[in-house]
Amino acid sequence: MRSEHGIFCFLCTNHCALIATVEDGKLVKARPDTRGGLPCDICPDAKGPLTIPGAFNDPERLQYPLKRAGEKGENRWTRISWDEALDTIAAKLIQYRDKFGPESIAMILGEPKGMEFAFGQRFGTYLKTPNVITPGNYCGVQVGTADTFTFGTMLVQSDQEGDTRCVMIWGANPLNTGGSFRGMRPRRLNEALKQGCKLIMVEPGKTEYCSKAHYWLRLKPGSDGALAMGLIKVIIDERLWDEEYVTKFTVGFDRIKEEVATFNLEDVEKETWIPSDTIKEVARVYATNKPGQILWGNAIENSVCALQACRAITILRALTGNVGVRGGEIIVLPAKFHRPGSFFLKKDFPRDIGLSIGRDFPIAMGSAYVPTQTLVKSILTEKPYAIKMGLAFVTNPVLTYPNAVETYEAFMKLNFLVVAEIFPTAFTALADIVLPAALPLEHDTIGYWPSWYGYVRAYPQVVDPPGEAWPDAKILNELAKRVGLEEHFWEDWHESLDYMMAPSGLTYKQFVEKRMLYPSKIYLGGNEDTYFRTPSGKAELYSQQMKQLDISPIPYFKEVAVSRFVEGDFDKFPLYLTNAKETAYMLSGYRNVKRIRRRRPEPVACIHPDLALEYGIEDGDMIYIETVKGRIKQKVELHDYLDPRTVFAAFGWSFPEDEANQYSWRRANINILTDNDPPYDAPTGSVQLRGIPCRIYKAD
Repeated sequence: MRSEHGIFCFLCTNHCALIATVEDGKLVKARPDTRGGLPCDICPDAKGPLTIPGAFNDPERLQYPLKRAGEKGENRWTRISWDEALDTIAAKLIQYRDKFGPESIAMILGEPKGMEFAFGQRFGTYLKTPNVITPGNYCGVQVGTADTFTFGTMLVQSDQEGDTRCVMIWGANPLNTGGSFRGMRPRRLNEALKQGCKLIMVEPGKTEYCSKAHYWLRLKPGSDGALAMGLIKVIIDERLWDEEYVTKFTVGFDRIKEEVATFNLEDVEKETWIPSDTIKEVARVYATNKPGQILWGNAIENSVCALQACRAITILRALTGNVGVRGGEIIVLPAKFHRPGSFFLKKDFPRDIGLSIGRDFPIAMGSAYVPTQTLVKSILTEKPYAIKMGLAFVTNPVLTYPNAVETYEAFMKLNFLVVAEIFPTAFTALADIVLPAALPLEHDTIGYWPSWYGYVRAYPQVVDPPGEAWPDAKILNELAKRVGLEEHFWEDWHESLDYMMAPSGLTYKQFVEKRMLYPSKIYLGGNEDTYFRTPSGKAELYSQQMKQLDISPIPYFKEVAVSRFVEGDFDKFPLYLTNAKETAYMLSGYRNVKRIRRRRPEPVACIHPDLALEYGIEDGDMIYIETVKGRIKQKVELHDYLDPRTVFAAFGWSFPEDEANQYSWRRANINILTDNDPPYDAPTGSVQLRGIPCRIYKAD
């Protein structure tokens, strides 16, 4: 029997519309939905069409609850029933909660797909643990917070209509990874370029758009904030700002003007590797070709000055009058559904911030997360107290947390670890109980991520999950009943889907027919008095709110030009390590899916031919990449577009075929090389993941 179903890809943030073909109960094909009028910009590697059928039908899927049979980390298991698994987990939760307090239990969450992240946060809230760990310290929070302090909301999106005259793509790869926080679709961007829109790329590596760019700024990895301040300086020094807009709709211009007088473009050139004359030209192009947009990605958030680097870019957009105008960037009102924050942050159960291991990071606490490295160090040092137990969903810290070796040691020390997963991973190998998770489309769910886009998608069930796999939301809902939290959850977790959609006036079943609800656009014209939801009612270049939180109210050049590393760190390790998201994969996932693995069978590090010549390396060689933290091995590719001082390593690699050796998570994992020690971005807990001192040499 054969049927077809409208679905959305759940891999990258573009969430392209697809048509799934189901035959005899199996999802056998996913093709672009080009006729439904829904967003569909399939990436060149076709991650969704290739990965989804492969993942759904992979025989290596986890199918039954498992209990550790050998020593911790041996990766030996005994199959158990769901009742035994949930009863065991509930007994441990009650034991640690009652003896050591709920703060001894950590909820450990990763990239949302459906409702699993929201359920995990909600479970943490009602369990009363102040320790919910997410990757917010290096993904999404800095951009959203900068927009909120400046414009009063994180819901600032690309206007995909109007005559956009300039687009700057900064640390993002919209075509391959959906990597722009502003949400412009590749198809719309291509249309704008055909109509003469100027394109500026800020990218030390290369994406498909670099060859189309009028300017390609190959900046030093991690120097984004310094470059943004340099562009601001040119716009102010040459009086290129939108005087009417700045006068009517912003506050704090004089403070920014004072700050840019404290440094010169030679300082910016030294920090960024971008010539002063190029900085001037780019600033002029962006400021004089309006309306314009900056499509930025989370590469900017990976530094010890992440929040202020993002703030500098928000100020750049406000100075040029590009927020609130047709063809520029606009504030949107989210579609009508229960926002995820209201689902899991409850006034009747406030989290005890003062008791959290992340209490030193004010923005993290306000954004409902603990920085990842804080969990690792708290487990190892038992300061300020011991973390005893972890519940982990949609995450693989061994591959995605900085300092993988220390992360591994922490989870090996943890008294009790529960991991819900789709496939066996290096992280499930460390668990005490492993729970088989169902993929989206193997159960009904709702896709709201990224929440700053403001739209919501329906993911109806089209096939059954393998074996006894359960949705993460069901796991948490059933677990809540066993620990006395049933009044805050549902008899049947499916009821939560109707709850989420209630503000729209639709049941979940009715929502499935519509497939997607869109946000509403709001332009500045006609809404001048209410547009910016800041205390002043204007775009705040100088933020009084930030000052009250003891955060610098404007980005200072001396702050954004700082790095976790100092000059002496490069004596032994003279090169600058960074990475770009893999085009064939989403973060650390799906490398065991054969159809997509053939596209990118092994981890590849990219360097300049001159650097290769200096070290006696040839294209295709295996090389070691080494930092003070350790070394990894990856295959090398030579590209003359790179700066000879940089090394681009692949991210997220382990080897699912090497089950006997914990999937070889040490072999090529870039986080073997990264550091999780302070200093951090003080408000958010971000760590330095760009511009890391490294060296390379040919592998044996």
